Amino acid sequence: MHVPEPVMSMSLEFDVKKREAFAKAIDKFTKEDPTFHVEIDDETGETIIRGMGELHLQIYAERLKREFDVDNKIDKPQVNYRESITKRTDFN
Repeated sequence: MHVPEPVMSMSLEFDVKKREAFAKAIDKFTKEDPTFHVEIDDETGETIIRGMGELHLQIYAERLKREFDVDNKIDKPQVNYRESITKRTDFN
């Protein structure tokens, strides 16, 4: 069976006091839906949810509130900007 890769990513903030309920919910959601993924961004520390579209991710955020009583907020993920020296230059 071919499962497409997720095409949309959103940042998910939740109440850390409800971490156990959040873990149970994520375990259930990922078993139900192979197109739904959750990961922690090492550089920003954000919880990133990935799915097939914005509505798909909003539905899981709403289920998290309704079924597991975990208040949450989804938003665009942060982007890490990196600068590096690419060539040598003269200066005074």
